[in-house]
Amino acid sequence: MTDPDEPIAILRVSRARRVFSVAVQVALGLLLIWVALTLPERQLLIQALLAILGAGALWQAAAVWRATGTDVVLTRGGLRDSAGRTIADLDRIEAVQRGAFAFKPSNGFSLKLTEPAPRAWVPGVWWRLGTRVGVGGATSGKAARQMADVIALMKAGHFPD
Repeated sequence: MTDPDEPIAILRVSRARRVFSVAVQVALGLLLIWVALTLPERQLLIQALLAILGAGALWQAAAVWRATGTDVVLTRGGLRDSAGRTIADLDRIEAVQRGAFAFKPSNGFSLKLTEPAPRAWVPGVWWRLGTRVGVGGATSGKAARQMADVIALMKAGHFPD
């Protein structure tokens, strides 16, 4: 018998995607703050709104940087992240959806669960809302497709022990 916690597949965020996604959000935040500070007419309400949006974009960039440092790990028990959080147990996965019109992250796939799970969000890596789980975003599309295929094989009973 094999170890149920042994990784079958690991979905990582590449360093280039991680840096690019954070750099775009930092640039947006700095641009919004710069516009707020350099408005020709002193309109305090608009300046405050732009500054708050800019600070929010910078906060989100920091959250994405922390989140994209985690990996998604598929084991015989289900999906976990490298921080130890359970994303979805294999016995609770009803279906894997990865088609063009599926509600899923870009470069990723979604799972339909048999029962609702607590909401969770790891920006750029995975999210969970009710009976839906989305995996992907800043990840490699090819690696996400491969992981989705392995999950589908496991659910169909075609994955060897």
